[in-house]
Amino acid sequence: MGLLQVTVEDQTELTAHAARLHLQVEGETLVFGNAATEKAREVRELTGQLLALGIRADDITVPSVRLNNATGLLGKNQKAEFTVMVRVRPGELPAVLGVVAGQKNARLSGLDWQFDDFEASIALAAQAMQKARRKAEVIAEAAGLRVTGLHRASDSWELPASPVTFAAADMSDPTLLRARTAPLHVGVEYRAMQTLRTHVTAEFTVE
Repeated sequence: MGLLQVTVEDQTELTAHAARLHLQVEGETLVFGNAATEKAREVRELTGQLLALGIRADDITVPSVRLNNATGLLGKNQKAEFTVMVRVRPGELPAVLGVVAGQKNARLSGLDWQFDDFEASIALAAQAMQKARRKAEVIAEAAGLRVTGLHRASDSWELPASPVTFAAADMSDPTLLRARTAPLHVGVEYRAMQTLRTHVTAEFTVE
């Protein structure tokens, strides 16, 4: 009995199931955490419009706030800049971007597409293993042997990140924002695709 090692690489295309928007909102009141969605007027107005679109409350978070002054010292009536994260489905993007464009104190700084890469990697790894078995059987037959079992196997997979960032200058004018991110319904889908790759190494027993 001997061992035959083979490697197989495979890939598939994934379509993003959601997007996470990074928003910067300038406010007149310093409030920390998600309480800003209720107590900071500018964040509250933005949140209210997003909820009216059907965005879920737990898909809107305020992970950080920055003092909006030169000294960084906390004072009365302190202005602040809130980072607001909003998770949306691709079909909701036109309306959500339209809301952001209409907020004079808000700007879009970035967008992360989200993919269900783990579940897809399971199916892709199984497909790659089938190819590895077939490859091993062909090689073994060419050598006058036959595959009798699997000794060991390993796999790895990768999905490159594809964040979209926007310069602050591009977001300062609602007209430029509309031109840059097309927040209106323009007759096309808002979606992103990414290539998921897997690498399988398998050792088969042969005799």
